[in-house]
Amino acid sequence: MMANLAGVCALSAAAAAPAGGAPDVAVKAAYLYKFAPFVTWPDSAATGPFMVCVVGDDPFGDQIDRAVDGQTLGPRPIQVKHVETIGPKSDCDIAYLGGSRAQSVTEALHAVRGAPVLTVTDEGDPPGIIAFAIVDGHVRFRIDEVQAQENGLVVSSKLLSLAVAVRPIPGQGEP
Repeated sequence: MMANLAGVCALSAAAAAPAGGAPDVAVKAAYLYKFAPFVTWPDSAATGPFMVCVVGDDPFGDQIDRAVDGQTLGPRPIQVKHVETIGPKSDCDIAYLGGSRAQSVTEALHAVRGAPVLTVTDEGDPPGIIAFAIVDGHVRFRIDEVQAQENGLVVSSKLLSLAVAVRPIPGQGEP
C-alpha cells in the first residue's frame, strides 16, 4: 500500500514538472517506467526482465537508461531496449513509440494490437494506450482503456485518476 502511495506521489510530482525542452523529456522518461506498477499484465507476459522499449526516433538519449538503472518491478529488473521496429512477438512490456522511416507510430500501434504491450505516444501522434500531453505547461497524459483492454492490460484506478482524460470501456465509464 505504501509503495503504491509513493508511486502515485512520484507520478503526481512528475506531472507538476514544467514542460519545454529537456525537462519534459526527463519527465516523460521517468513516467515510462513509473507507469508499470499501475498496470496489470496477463500472467503469461511476466517472464524475464521487465522491458521498456523505445521504438523508432528516440528523444530520450540516455535519460531513460539512467532513470531505470537499478529499478525493479517486483522480482523483475527493469531494462531498456532501443529498437527501430516492434512486432507482436517483441519482448517489450512498455513501448514508447517515436515513429521512424522504418515504422510509423500508426504501423507500430497496429503491429502490437492485441499483444500485452503498454503503448505510449506523444501528443500529435496517433494515441497509444497512454498519450503524453502538455497541459498548462506541464507533462500530463491521456489513457485509452479500450486499447488497454484490447491488449489484455488493466490500468489501475489510481493511474486513471491522474490522467487528464480517459477513454473508458463502454458500459464501465461515466454515463
